[in-house]
Amino acid sequence: QVLLHIQVLQDKHTGLWYHGWRFDQHDNFGGAFWGRGNSWITISFPELLNIFDLPVGDALRNYMITILTEQIDALAKYQDASGLWHTLINDPTSYLEGSATAGFTYGILKAVHDHYIDAQYKTVAMSGLTALFANIDDTGALARTSAGTPMGETKDFYKQIKISVMPYGQSMAALALTEYLKEFF
Repeated sequence: QVLLHIQVLQDKHTGLWYHGWRFDQHDNFGGAFWGRGNSWITISFPELLNIFDLPVGDALRNYMITILTEQIDALAKYQDASGLWHTLINDPTSYLEGSATAGFTYGILKAVHDHYIDAQYKTVAMSGLTALFANIDDTGALARTSAGTPMGETKDFYKQIKISVMPYGQSMAALALTEYLKEFF
């Protein structure tokens, strides 16, 4: 399943991931690099690498780390000065999104902590963490989380998704903050 996802969803030019794929039309719907969708890759690859527990030098392990690093390189390029990422990662006219930022922050920190990627990427994650702190209110709610997002036919579709406080945004923020605690152990 990991290999199939890489084959049909990863853009080989940018390292970013499309939101979906249609086998009947052989396309990626609206061709959107949706933030939260990409963050699931950033979250899951370090998790899967831990579950697979492949030895150093294993081809699948090396391939997954290469794919993850390509994505994180792209994420670093598109991170907003605020530390957040846009709901369409490479479109600065789309709104800044909290849950994607939480997912990216968690995945990057986890990959650094587990030594899958170079420690230089920690600055990207820490910038995301600072942005998360700035977007968590006194009740612990993470702002700027896009509502449920089906695959869109156009990139403008994603710009119209409402943003608010959503339970999955809270969960993703909890992941990021919990991983951040490892900085102190």
